[in-house]
Amino acid sequence: MFQLYKKRGFSEFVGDTFDFLKIEGKSYFKNYFIINGIVLLLLVATLYFFTSIFFEGMFSNANRNNSDGMALFLNSNLGIFIGLGIFLFLIVMLASLINYTYPIAYLKLVAEKKTITTESIIAIMKEKAGRTIIFFLASLVVMIPLIFILMGIMFLLTIIIIGIPLLLIVGPALMSWMILCYYDYITTENGYFQSLGNGFNLLKMKFWPIIGSTVIMYIIVQMIVGIFSFVPYIITIAGFMASIDTESQSAEPYSAIMIAMNILMIVYTISSFTLQNLIFVNQGVIYYSVKDEEESHSIKSDIDLIGQNEE
Repeated sequence: MFQLYKKRGFSEFVGDTFDFLKIEGKSYFKNYFIINGIVLLLLVATLYFFTSIFFEGMFSNANRNNSDGMALFLNSNLGIFIGLGIFLFLIVMLASLINYTYPIAYLKLVAEKKTITTESIIAIMKEKAGRTIIFFLASLVVMIPLIFILMGIMFLLTIIIIGIPLLLIVGPALMSWMILCYYDYITTENGYFQSLGNGFNLLKMKFWPIIGSTVIMYIIVQMIVGIFSFVPYIITIAGFMASIDTESQSAEPYSAIMIAMNILMIVYTISSFTLQNLIFVNQGVIYYSVKDEEESHSIKSDIDLIGQNEE
């Protein structure tokens, strides 16, 4: 089983994230799709119906050269859009809560060297459901406004040269701080503000290695998501532009682009949610590594093993 409690630096933060996936990847993603798969399917199905209705109205009115047609279409289908919008919001929130809590539950079992099954992961997630909701509600009042203020200041500072490097440092730092706080809050019984402080202290202990690792993992995730979405999107748009016959108002190109955009939306959504696991696993490796430097779990484990061998 993968060793979470271990002293690490920058290269180990990144390298051990992929070592974890080599060792635990099959079990990790199998259980992930068992637990979150149905919710993701509901999410992409809702997105599909939502975008299909929208594109159908947009392209049908474009064919008729009716400038007021889109407004009339939206007004006549306002109830459908509101209903789908509310349902979509709820599904996105549920998928996100599962997405953020699942890696923490899985790594908690790894850290405690317990047998990992779908049932044991779900048991932890159910046990921590109340704390999960409290964390996100409290963060809406405390952390999210603070992050928006700090990021707003960083964007304003980009007017002068110093703002650009500060943005590249503060952005990953805030993201890592929030995830480390969440790890601490879910894996312990600490209060919300205590976890905020603990997360900040963990970040300070190895600030530059953590920032570097977070940036590298974020870039890797965005590159992979880009391969799944941006490149096919460009190919689709190019094919659509080439297929348009300026002499006719055929709906075939519009039907093709609707299908292609829906497929790309589904691929992007599933790949984005799935690949977020890389960032959370990386932050988990960081969390347990820095905790080990605080509490010396790996040394205690080695001493226990020596005692067992002597027996």
